[in-house]
Amino acid sequence: MRALRVLGLAAVATFAACGSMPMQLPPDFVELGEVGNGHRAVTADDARLRVRNLFDSTKGSVDFWADTLCNDCVLQRGYELVERGEVNDRDGVSGRWLHFSANVGGEKVGVLVAAWVRPRLLKKPYLQVAEFVARQDVFAARLPAVRQALTTVWR
Repeated sequence: MRALRVLGLAAVATFAACGSMPMQLPPDFVELGEVGNGHRAVTADDARLRVRNLFDSTKGSVDFWADTLCNDCVLQRGYELVERGEVNDRDGVSGRWLHFSANVGGEKVGVLVAAWVRPRLLKKPYLQVAEFVARQDVFAARLPAVRQALTTVWR
């Protein structure tokens, strides 16, 4: 009976690993799993992290998509761009990150968006996006660990 239980737990762990978050999570984040079109994780203080793949990105470069995301957040959503930069993922693929400040429902929040254009064999490339959102105080405290975790993202 004990061997059966161990095998069952191993099977569950193997299955869970197949659909796990495509990055090493920062401390205190708990993975919620794949929800909708992306993987999500949260903390007890309501920081939220999501990684998703957008397959309609066609031919744009990573700079094109970073500028597009920036314009959408600033011009359409009213976010304030704080800073932007480059980040290499686990395999050395160059991506771009954008740090925003926003007022959502009367509360100041921080938003970090990172993007990588991913090639696919015999298909059009796709866009992989990581998003981190939290209340400003929580965001500031967790930002260094999340930025470090972006270097572990994989396709």
